[in-house]
Amino acid sequence: MKKTCQIVGWVILVLVSGVMLLAGSGKVFGFAPEEVVKGLEESRLSDQIMLIGIAEMVSAILLLVPRTWSIGILLTSAFWGGAIVSHMTKNDSYLVPAVLLAMTWAGTFLRSPEALASFRTKGIG
Repeated sequence: MKKTCQIVGWVILVLVSGVMLLAGSGKVFGFAPEEVVKGLEESRLSDQIMLIGIAEMVSAILLLVPRTWSIGILLTSAFWGGAIVSHMTKNDSYLVPAVLLAMTWAGTFLRSPEALASFRTKGIG
């Protein structure tokens, strides 16, 4: 059962990373969908589109590499949090980034529950 959970966790994290790599490369290499570019223009972030794409791709790669996946989890979570806030400021639906954030943490828990052990312990005292 533990091995199955780890595999499912990996699959979820690979899916999240794949979405990020595709979306990030679109921003970096100029094939992002028009609505994405428009949304970034509305948020006054269009001049930062390449930086956002690079950050998205780096976060996804760090999430996939076993030695760096803990920092990848944090950076990916921060990225999705920023996407949620960006959507909220424009009164857009933030369902997609919220689901991807939840998938990041669900995949993390399934892959390695001890990564979230501090949330399950009572602490000092």
